[in-house]
Amino acid sequence: MTTHRAIVDALSTAAVRGESVVLATVVQITGSSYGGVGTRMVVHVDGSTVGLVSGGCLESDLAEHAREVHATGSANVVTYDTRADDDAAWGLGLGCNGLIDVLLEPLSPDDARRTSALLEHALSANTPSVVATVVQVVSPVEHFPSVGAHALFASGRTETTGNWGDGAALASARANVEDALAAGRGGFVREYDRTRVAFEVVMPSVRLVICGAGPDVIPLVRFATRLGWDVTVVDHRPVVDQHAARFPDACVVDCPAADRLADEVPLTPRTAAVVMSHHFARDAAYVQSLLSAGVAYVGVLGPRARTERMLADLAASDQVRTENSSTLFGPVGLDVGGDGPHAIALAIIAEVSAVTSGRGGGHLRDRNAPLHSSQSAVDAAAGI
Repeated sequence: MTTHRAIVDALSTAAVRGESVVLATVVQITGSSYGGVGTRMVVHVDGSTVGLVSGGCLESDLAEHAREVHATGSANVVTYDTRADDDAAWGLGLGCNGLIDVLLEPLSPDDARRTSALLEHALSANTPSVVATVVQVVSPVEHFPSVGAHALFASGRTETTGNWGDGAALASARANVEDALAAGRGGFVREYDRTRVAFEVVMPSVRLVICGAGPDVIPLVRFATRLGWDVTVVDHRPVVDQHAARFPDACVVDCPAADRLADEVPLTPRTAAVVMSHHFARDAAYVQSLLSAGVAYVGVLGPRARTERMLADLAASDQVRTENSSTLFGPVGLDVGGDGPHAIALAIIAEVSAVTSGRGGGHLRDRNAPLHSSQSAVDAAAGI
């Protein structure tokens, strides 16, 4: 599944190149689907795409619909109903047992720039935000909004793109922001005076701080950035330029004194951190700084006995309180098996993702709730 970050980059690139695109967005789901509400795909004029709204089942058909949207300049909602046993009759044969509404909206280069900025602001927010999108207007008149108008509600502020008409629908949408946050990532659609508005919750990007810059950090950075996470690599050695070449997609920070980590890197209740400098005293200082800052997750590479000794030393010197260690995970990572840097990085990424999403990291076959409607992720990111 392509991340919001990849969609932001694709829209930004199109804007810089002066290209018009079609943005496909899943706006409503009933039943099962591959991705959740807010899953997006960018379709270029030549038919090439960035992103997936399904596992590859719908993309070709959506590209055909996008060609018409490119030609007419008019937005359109395409509905895929795979709940019937005979859905193969209309050509796709998905068998996914879901009803999916996808909004296709034409974006000029300026529209692409504004939409990219809006999504970027949502990803950069400190708490979950809500994006409201006009998906249908029945018998529109002059004061009605236009299909494809977006509004971002984040941290008490409102940012809009497109035409919201006289603002009545926007005011109604604003009144439903708390309902959207309460509904979680499943999203919903509301109707105001013949205007249908889809709501989605956008989670902030995971902010991962990696303390250490050895070779085993390379796959961890790669996995994290592919997920659209914001990654900072911290090292005590003043060789930032060399590290920048090794980690081109991460922010690299020189931190000579590990116990001053909070002075060099923003640490918030949403930060996840992995300590892997392979130096006991330095790792202990990193852990002390991270636990004192109250970050969401602290993973420590190394055997359990090493981590326990580290915590005991910190507690003995009154540098860490026992209650602060509940967010510490050592040995770091989920128990997925495998050896070597890539397997270890996979286990770490899986655990960070589970913790920051409010999930247990178990088997999906044992989950009785829908996959894409978890309120726990919203609560976790909001610090609830």
